[in-house]
Amino acid sequence: MQPETTAVIEARPGAHSLALPRRAHDLERRQRVAGETLLAPAVLAIVLTSVVPLVLAFYFSLTNYTLLAPPQWVGLANYIAIVRDPVFWEALRNTLSFAVSQVGVGIVVVVLVAALFNGYLFGGPVMRTIVYLPQAASYVVVALVWNLLLDPAVGPINAMLEKIDWGPIYFLSDPDWAMPSIVVMSMWRNLGYFMIIVLAALKSVPSDLLEAAKMDGANAAQRFWTISLPTIRGVVAFVAITWFLGALQMFTQSYVMTRGGPVNATRTIVYLMYDEAFTNLSIGKACAMAVMLFLLVVVLSLLLRLVLRPRRQV
Repeated sequence: MQPETTAVIEARPGAHSLALPRRAHDLERRQRVAGETLLAPAVLAIVLTSVVPLVLAFYFSLTNYTLLAPPQWVGLANYIAIVRDPVFWEALRNTLSFAVSQVGVGIVVVVLVAALFNGYLFGGPVMRTIVYLPQAASYVVVALVWNLLLDPAVGPINAMLEKIDWGPIYFLSDPDWAMPSIVVMSMWRNLGYFMIIVLAALKSVPSDLLEAAKMDGANAAQRFWTISLPTIRGVVAFVAITWFLGALQMFTQSYVMTRGGPVNATRTIVYLMYDEAFTNLSIGKACAMAVMLFLLVVVLSLLLRLVLRPRRQV
């Protein structure tokens, strides 16, 4: 009796059509579960390394935590103390000065170097490798090398300046020269990385547009200015934003080359956070600075996106 009933059910019109959506739904559910399972480790890592530290930093910023005693709630006292501290405003000015100087000059140099490597410079592959090499070294190594280069007694740069009666210049001990020296060093180290990104964008510019402009009599500079540069505007904006936000977190160069001096000329917000946390053991105040820097990065990133976003064609 049972086999006959099953056969009748299977023979009913529409039974097969009802089974297909059910099977598709089960397959979709299994695929969704598999995808969520594969994503879970990455999401967990992001939560543990980004979200949790951010929440803890905000909590500790409202306490007087010193690593030596349990944190005690103090509210906004750390933020008020930071705002009233003139060293903080000096560090903020140094941080913004470093970021604006490095990116403002560096983005122009990156675009020009990428344009030269895009078919206008002899020995392109070799030169690209040479320009990219500093990126392979850490900031600590690069900073130590530049310490030797800028040394007023034995550095080759001052040796060359003395030959033309311009030296010696105390690059790292003169407040007027310390930050510009770090800016140049950082720009030299990051040039290759961002140049490769812009160069890849230039390689993707449609060749038919360039050929058409060339047939119309446009020279290389005109083709670059009117066709290539507008085409890669989005990539250049990405490079500028990424570089600027990274520069706001500058610490290693200042720590290795100048120890924040001379006279706080190269002390940045991150350096001030380091001093508060590991020298003064004021974890709460350091976390308050970290929260303020985070908010500054968010606000400036939004502003830069509005300013540098590609214009829509009407």
